[in-house]
Amino acid sequence: MLFLVFYFILSAVLVFQGLHLAAETTTPLGTLPEEVAQDGPTSRGWGGLLMAYGAFSALIGALGFAYPDLAPARPILFLLGWIFLALFGLWVLFLGRQAEFMGKPTLTDDHGHH
Repeated sequence: MLFLVFYFILSAVLVFQGLHLAAETTTPLGTLPEEVAQDGPTSRGWGGLLMAYGAFSALIGALGFAYPDLAPARPILFLLGWIFLALFGLWVLFLGRQAEFMGKPTLTDDHGHH
């Protein structure tokens, strides 16, 4: 029974993380400077994938109570959920946001110093 608590928490995290990611491209929260750009189509794709998988996982988990044949799918979906969350985390850390500095540097180096 304790497994089901973590199963549904993971499903909710995936749904809410996907919602946040998909919505931030259209209505940013303003917590990052403008120089840190986010790729819109890719972010919306990740958000949609996380929302869809989290909702699907929660639906199968809930239907497993009424249809016992679906219950063995829960551990597989739980593992896949963790894999999606790990891939998403790696994407956020290494590819999701990249600083794009526009304009000229504020300090000019006329003396050749590094």
